[in-house]
Amino acid sequence: MKSERKKLPIGIQSFEQLIREGAVYVDKTKNIYEILKPGFGAYFLSRPRRFGKSLLVSTLEAIFKNKRYLFKGLWLDSSEYIWEEFPVIKIDMSAVEKSTSERLYLGLKSAVLANASKEEINLDENKAPSLLFQELISALVKKYNQQVVILIDEYDDPIIRHINDPEMARKNREVLQDFYKIMKSESENLRFVFLTGVSKFAKTSIFSGLNNLLNISLSDKYSALLGYTQEELETYFPECISDLAESHSLSINETLNKIKFWYNGYRFSKAENKVYNPFSCLLLFEKKEFMNYWFETGTPTYLIELIKKYNYDVQDFEDYIKLMQTSFEGYDIENLPLMPILYDAGYLTIKDFSVRNLMTAYSLGYPNFEVKNSLLENLLKSYTDIRKPEFASSLVFSVQDAILANDLEKFFSLLKSYFASIPYDLIPKKDLNEKYFQLIFYLLMRVSSFRVNTEDRTNLGRIDLVLESDTDVYIFELKVDSCAAKALEQIKEKKYYEKYLHIPAVKLDSSSETAQDKAVYLIGLNLSLEERNISEYLVERVQ
Repeated sequence: MKSERKKLPIGIQSFEQLIREGAVYVDKTKNIYEILKPGFGAYFLSRPRRFGKSLLVSTLEAIFKNKRYLFKGLWLDSSEYIWEEFPVIKIDMSAVEKSTSERLYLGLKSAVLANASKEEINLDENKAPSLLFQELISALVKKYNQQVVILIDEYDDPIIRHINDPEMARKNREVLQDFYKIMKSESENLRFVFLTGVSKFAKTSIFSGLNNLLNISLSDKYSALLGYTQEELETYFPECISDLAESHSLSINETLNKIKFWYNGYRFSKAENKVYNPFSCLLLFEKKEFMNYWFETGTPTYLIELIKKYNYDVQDFEDYIKLMQTSFEGYDIENLPLMPILYDAGYLTIKDFSVRNLMTAYSLGYPNFEVKNSLLENLLKSYTDIRKPEFASSLVFSVQDAILANDLEKFFSLLKSYFASIPYDLIPKKDLNEKYFQLIFYLLMRVSSFRVNTEDRTNLGRIDLVLESDTDVYIFELKVDSCAAKALEQIKEKKYYEKYLHIPAVKLDSSSETAQDKAVYLIGLNLSLEERNISEYLVERVQ
């Protein structure tokens, strides 16, 4: 008799609920055992949102509460782990009120009192949250005659939520400092401490105050602790993969390759362990559509604003960004570094690393198509009139149609409309230059899902922008406050087009015996700073 298919654990962050409801649990208990094995431990793990941190914390809670019956059939149940019950304090900072520092103060009190209530322990509600925290630890040690386990999920959420408001973030940090420092003074009464978060913020008193806190975020040993490996994806979701293949009329291998292209690629250490975003995979299997699931759960407004604040050219992400390992070791609210934040938040990931003169440097890039396309789309929208949020999305489809139809008149009409839609005060005049116009071109073309190269190197120079469809190649040279004729002449003089000649077009008609070469178009553009738009263009096809 065919066994009933297990449900997908969409939205389930409780390990006990997941097991009781018979949902799929990708067994990570062997990885978890590596954390538990040494005995006492104090750990910090940074991972992007929606990556399973809360489920991991809940699993640790079940282990320390000695709920072994929930682990039947899992790796840990048959391991050498010695099951024992410990009192547990668990706080989810994402669920604590934090809109102001005063509310955070009261929210922390409520969180501690809720833990005390579960243990039938009475505390003095008039005390500060830090003193309540200390009193609860002492009371639990006395009640159980055991050291206490502390699990804090999303420890930095009260800071992250106000990252665009440094003053509020600082005030919340001060409240957290006072609260977290209790773990240092009570370290002798603690059996195990585990904190999760997105970023390692300095001056929160955790990393400097808590003795022996081990940051395992970049550890090879724990690189696959969260997220699905390729083996796990194929082992735990074979029926889902089969259903997806059938619904899209693809083979299993074609389906696996497409899932990998969209959602795989996260790497959290030097080890080449790449993992899938679990949240996106589960929604993919549920809805059977390849979409931007993870990104849409929370538009990273603060990241978009940081990119624009630093005037960072996201075209550079096409080549890998190099960062020293020390860049990941924590930063201050007062001086937020863009690249480490993009990495912590999951918009960039480790692609490679190198060691020179005993110093480790990481190369960062986009993890996958979902993240890349979504980030660029939101950046494109950020340059659009906020009163017309749907304009950028509809524009993308119109641009796609124009390029596929080789309708360049329509294409440039659309581009002019888009430049005209950008509010005058959004881009200061001092920032208006060729790079700005090139960035807008790049974003629009990338989001339109065409192959785009910027600053493409040839033996005689660099091409401003190359756009490829299945049948055509468009070579752009951009000039500012000049003329289109000069731009076009530069392309021809430096023979930028030569490397794109004789590229076979994708056969649109399967009955044709041979594919034609892609048509190559040379496009000279002039952009006016005064008009903030395209003032002139010339197109010439290479014969």
